[in-house]
Amino acid sequence: MKKNYLLGMALMASLSFYSCDKEVVYVQDGNGVESVADGAQIITLQVENGGDGLATRAGRPLYSAEAKQTIENVKLWICDGDGAGNVKYVKEISDWNTDDVSTVYTTGGHGRQTTIELKGADKLAAGTYKIYAVGYSATSDYDLTKVTEVKKIEEGGGKYTFSENMVLPIKGGDTNKIGEEIFAGQMKLTVEKGKGFKKPVVLNRQVAGAFAYVKDIPFMEGARYLKLVASAQNKSLVLGNFNSFDLTGNGSGNANVKYVVNGTNGKSGSDTCVISTIDLNKWFTAIKDDNKDNLIDAGENWKNPYSSDGKGHPTFQKGSAFGGEFVIPFAHVDGKQTLTLQLTNAGGKVLRSWKVNLGSTDVQLNQAITYWNRNWDSTITDTSANTYSLVRNHLYGIGTRMNDEANPGKPGVDPDPNPENPNDKPESLNNKQELVLKVNDNWEVIHGMELD
Repeated sequence: MKKNYLLGMALMASLSFYSCDKEVVYVQDGNGVESVADGAQIITLQVENGGDGLATRAGRPLYSAEAKQTIENVKLWICDGDGAGNVKYVKEISDWNTDDVSTVYTTGGHGRQTTIELKGADKLAAGTYKIYAVGYSATSDYDLTKVTEVKKIEEGGGKYTFSENMVLPIKGGDTNKIGEEIFAGQMKLTVEKGKGFKKPVVLNRQVAGAFAYVKDIPFMEGARYLKLVASAQNKSLVLGNFNSFDLTGNGSGNANVKYVVNGTNGKSGSDTCVISTIDLNKWFTAIKDDNKDNLIDAGENWKNPYSSDGKGHPTFQKGSAFGGEFVIPFAHVDGKQTLTLQLTNAGGKVLRSWKVNLGSTDVQLNQAITYWNRNWDSTITDTSANTYSLVRNHLYGIGTRMNDEANPGKPGVDPDPNPENPNDKPESLNNKQELVLKVNDNWEVIHGMELD
């Protein structure tokens, strides 16, 4: 997924803007664009705007590793850099996707942007500051009180003080208990007299993701669901300890990758958590094995459950099934298999199961993972391929699925299994004991998982 950018200057090099009483000239260097003529303070807010129109709940559904987002709102605020939490400036943007609020840009990707100029009393005096920004869905499943209550210190009846590391719980009444896509970032800023802003604030994804993209599903009498089950669950998301930099690749080739578990409020007890559920009745006309190969019949028996959604619906390889969700990150549980794929009947009885492991050479193994424990001082290490954490902005996938369209060159068409497409390869469940995860992030890392 590409990023959201919050740049401390205008987007385009060598642009000049004129008014009746001043000229503002912009020059570009390797880090951005800076106002140099009169010290104007300008922020260009850029949010990538890839949208599929298929969201059936607050945030968009996860259909692939494709770099995209569909947030509607962005809130930005600037605090003194001394840690006292005094908010000097606040900007809220809603209806982000309307042309009178933001405009389309195509440089370095695709999305929408708007320009904010700090004028008059809003201009920042020389000093140090921190800029924060959060991008979220208009009807989010998170309790966003901590975000919406941010205000300038002189607003309201009493003094407001901003505190870092905002904890966002999932709303109690929502059916989504797993996680929802949300973006956030932070930038430290030094303002010098007569100079503008230069460094970018990058809004990165704050959740993990997990999916199962499979084919050759064993036929078992009464089979109904494929469930991706986790050994742990967090119910609140922590916005902090950001990794605010521009990711150059979608899941590979990124420097400065961080391994962060920014979830908290863990589920009590030893119960497992179902991340996603694939209803096989939605992918196959009947759960049958007429050709007696011990697999659920595909061919004419297969159907795409999203085909009725109209233009732009996701497509899948014929005979496959897919399920995935955004997940609030969680740390591994010692001695427990982190992810398991289960084939169950309608009542939940497990008919067959597969262990879902990291590859033996996965980059996450033996990395120090920072996790929230009232602060960011705690670390753990994943040393086992089957006992691992789900970390922020990493995607854990069974099978390979790089785009919502199985073949972007033929939108709306569900491709045949042959010829093979390296960017869209469901994992076969036939004669498998273990599944291997693949992990992706712009997405910082896309992990390819192994089935056991």
